Amino acid sequence: MRMYTDPRGEAYKQVIDLAISNSEYFVLKVKIPDEVVKCNYTKVLEALKPYLVKSIVIQDDNIAEVKLLSNTYRSNAFYTAESYNFYRCSNESGNILKQMANRLSDWIYPTMPEDLCFLKEGGGDYLYSIVHEHMYGMDITEEEAKELMNRITGLFLELESHQDLDRLLDDAIKHRTDKLYISGHRLTELPENIRDVTELRILEIFEQDLYRLPEGLFELSKLECLKIMTADLESIPATIAKLKNLRELFIQCASSDRPAPGFRVKSKEEISLDHIPPEIGELEQLEQLTIQYTSIHELPIELEKLKHLRILNLEMGMINQRPDFLKNMKQLEYINVSQNSLLNTIKMEW
Repeated sequence: MRMYTDPRGEAYKQVIDLAISNSEYFVLKVKIPDEVVKCNYTKVLEALKPYLVKSIVIQDDNIAEVKLLSNTYRSNAFYTAESYNFYRCSNESGNILKQMANRLSDWIYPTMPEDLCFLKEGGGDYLYSIVHEHMYGMDITEEEAKELMNRITGLFLELESHQDLDRLLDDAIKHRTDKLYISGHRLTELPENIRDVTELRILEIFEQDLYRLPEGLFELSKLECLKIMTADLESIPATIAKLKNLRELFIQCASSDRPAPGFRVKSKEEISLDHIPPEIGELEQLEQLTIQYTSIHELPIELEKLKHLRILNLEMGMINQRPDFLKNMKQLEYINVSQNSLLNTIKMEW
């Protein structure tokens, strides 16, 4: 069963205790670190050395050997040709894992050995993590997941009952998740209590009938990444300026999460989203701005205030020419204001 995000803090410690008690080994992928991080990296390996059972080294991109290892242990831990260390599960080794990290995503190169996974006796994952892909999960049933979520605040698992949006948001609020994906709920508007998921840093919404964004969305002060895919969107409210920590804004119209016979993609001229509010210039941390398939026909000059903006992508809009003020934005690495996909793409060279 997948996790929405990896548990952190006290929840991480409780999950480690749980995994230690239900597993025979835990596995870490080991690389030779750069000198700059060698001290911390090797400190972890030295602390775990008394519990090392064996190491398996796969060289030269031997994919056949990787597949054999993965099939032998029935585990997600093995997916590249690397060195893998197997450690004995015990209270002592578990304490080291809790001391060295605050969450599963901390186990990533170059600061730490990678992808902490726990193997059950006889094979199979009890808990797995593939940190680069933001994938985390546990081998438990729906009922076991509900019981654990009641017991461990911060363990947020993808339940079948989350097809009910109210239940999904209630659990997201309870577990203070920092990441949430909403899709398949046939929404025309987001519930106002989205504002209560106060720890959100990443929010992705794929709802073809979503048309209006609530004010509560813009009270998520910690939000760093907001992605919205829908068939049509009324507007980008001026209150987006309140998202002071936003680094990436992605909006794509003409999207469908459940295409059915009779579904018609509107022409760009029919899309309601026809302008970017000047308040966009108040998002001082914004690095990526992508708004695709809209009737937007001009860019606000306030974009020039975005000193950290590296990527500006407004493809499949209705902008006739590139505004002169973009020449002043020396930090831009990529810009696309084409009316057609993949045309008139410009790599900025100053």
